[in-house]
Amino acid sequence: MDNRPLIAELESFFSALSDGTRLEITLFLRDREATVQEIANSLGKSQSLVSHHLSCLRNCGVVKVEKKGKYSVYSINGDGVRKIIDEAINHVSSHSKSILSCEIVKGELRDKVPETINDRL
Repeated sequence: MDNRPLIAELESFFSALSDGTRLEITLFLRDREATVQEIANSLGKSQSLVSHHLSCLRNCGVVKVEKKGKYSVYSINGDGVRKIIDEAINHVSSHSKSILSCEIVKGELRDKVPETINDRL
């Protein structure tokens, strides 16, 4: 069986969750719904940055948007996504030390982040 299409979709889904700002937004929305402005204010980020990341999260099926009057309100896209997030949190809680010490992930992060952050890894 050719798993390449599934792997490409899973890679995109998990890539959407691998960005720090998108993770912040996802965790913020885990137990509530909110407008772009509410998310931006709470996270101390610009509204345009939050909108940009919400677009990615929406395209990848992580969040959904609903019109409520003149506002667009974002929330986690169903119990399935919420369960993935909760399971990931549980997994990280149980394996934090080994996750943070993974040299392969550190190397991948080092290749993606600015030099000043590399010094801290």
